[in-house]
Formats: sequence, C-alpha cells, structure tokens
Amino acid sequence: MMRKLKKMPFFLPFGGCHGRCVYCHQQTITGVSELPSPQYVSSVLSALTEPREVCFFGGSFCRFDYATVRSYLDAAANCAPKGSRIRFSTYPGDLRDDKLRSLVLSYPIACVELGIPSLDKKVLASCKREADPRAILDDIRLLRDESVNLAVQMMIGLPGQSMESSLLDLETVADIKGPLDWELRLYPCLVIEGTELCSMLCSGSYNPLSVEEAAVWGGIFMDKALELGFRPIRAGLQESALLASQVRGGPHHPALGELIFSEAYARKLVRLSPKGPWTLPASEMSKFTGHGKFGIRLLAEKSGLLPEEVEKRLSFF
Repeated sequence: MMRKLKKMPFFLPFGGCHGRCVYCHQQTITGVSELPSPQYVSSVLSALTEPREVCFFGGSFCRFDYATVRSYLDAAANCAPKGSRIRFSTYPGDLRDDKLRSLVLSYPIACVELGIPSLDKKVLASCKREADPRAILDDIRLLRDESVNLAVQMMIGLPGQSMESSLLDLETVADIKGPLDWELRLYPCLVIEGTELCSMLCSGSYNPLSVEEAAVWGGIFMDKALELGFRPIRAGLQESALLASQVRGGPHHPALGELIFSEAYARKLVRLSPKGPWTLPASEMSKFTGHGKFGIRLLAEKSGLLPEEVEKRLSFF
C-alpha cells in the first residue's frame, strides 16, 4: 500500500476550461485569481523537504495544450522531493487522446479526479456542460482499463436534477468502478455571484436547495455511495470568508459536509440496528453531538425513539 502523503494543492482557476458551467466561479471557490505558472510551481516545490501529493485543482487540467500539461507535470515530478506523487482534476474526455494519455501516465500519478456533475443529458445541457453521457462513460472505462487510480466529483441540486437521477448516476458510475477503491467528492450546488446561475435565480428559473434539503439529499447519496463501495473524502465546498461573501443562494453552511454525513450515518445505523444500541469510533462523535445534536435528532426521527433515549443507546470508543 502506498504511503499517504500530505497534499500540496495548486489552484488553476478555469485552467484549460473551454467554456463555463452556469454554476462555476473558480476565483471565488478557490480564492485564487490568476493561474500559477509552472515556474512558480517549481519554486514552491523546490523549497519542500518532505514528499507531497502535488495537486492541480480548479480547472480541467488535461485541456491545457500538450506543452503546458507537460510543463506542470515536469515541475511536479522534477522539483518536489523524491517520493512525491501527482493528483489532478479534469473532464473525463480530456485523456481520450492517446498521445496525451501516454504522456500523463509516464509520471507518478497518484489519482485522476474526474468531474462528473451529472450523467443526465438534460441536466448537463442546462448547466452548459458537454452533454454526451455515453462518451463520458466510455472515457471512464478507458481510464479504468489503463489501471489509473480514479476519484469522481459529483453534484446535487443542479438545474433540472432530481434526487432519483443523481442516484442513478451514482449507480452507473459504480457499475464501472466495480470492486475498485475510488474516492468520491460531493458538491451541493451553490449560487455564486457573477455566475449565470445567479441570473437564473434572480429570474426565477432556478430554485436552489435549502441547507436541510441538501443535508437529506446528500445524506441519502452518501449512504448509497458507501453501500456501493466508494470512499467519500469530501461533501461541500471548502468554506472561506470570500465564498461566504459571494453566495447568493443555495445550501451554504460552514459545516454542510458534517450535516450530510450525519444524515448518511444515521440512515446506516438504523438500517443495521433499528433501535440500537449503536457504538461508533470517537472520531464520529461530532456528527451526532455537534450542531445542536443534529445527528442525535436524526437518529431519533428515524428510529422512533426520543432524543434522550437515543443518547443512552449511543456510545463512542
């Protein structure tokens, strides 16, 4: 098993993107306004003393031209301490080209994160995202068959998206994944100032999820993801003062991920033991005791017990 490395992220806002999805504002999400150059990446990595997982996020990495992709990969491979590896996010079809894929796979790649907000053609079209689900699935299979370690980034609450369609998307990706260990990030859709989605909100053509709706939908989604063998590593965007100041609608909450996982775990616990008792690692305690005992209230609701009784039947080790 490979050693887990501390991540060293570089954000490339809209880097490589050929268009702009209606919900996306990378500068606000990442807090980075300009692309860091390969030379800058080299200078930062050269100062490190321990191996890292060098990450390129915030755009579609493999949509840069061939020479630019190679420059960033060279910076990571040649300047980071020995033993470092590389992770990046990209659109599934970006590695369809044999020459580019061969180049990328010649480097020490830890993981390729694939942006798959939806596989519903109508939802993708509403988001101004390239809308050929069959091609997306073929591209995922191609990378799987090349033994590339993959992660998927999915979304809920998109224009025209239903909970049922998002769960179907998850099951479709899981069919390709099979028994492989793939990470999963889930992002409930937020309305950010300066996006087309913000205009849609103002015109009344888009109704965002509330925090409670996102927690329930996300919890059901994550519960299913765990059942299908995914390894969730994040739910919700990283909170920042900039993001908070620019959100105009949708499920914005500094601990949205915690609420989503509380919902997921409550569902799983009641499914395994309808009335308890329930014993969990101490690392999961905040999902139940935090945010006004949100998780305990969920367990009470789903088990039919009073919150006080749930607390008696819930323990941590």
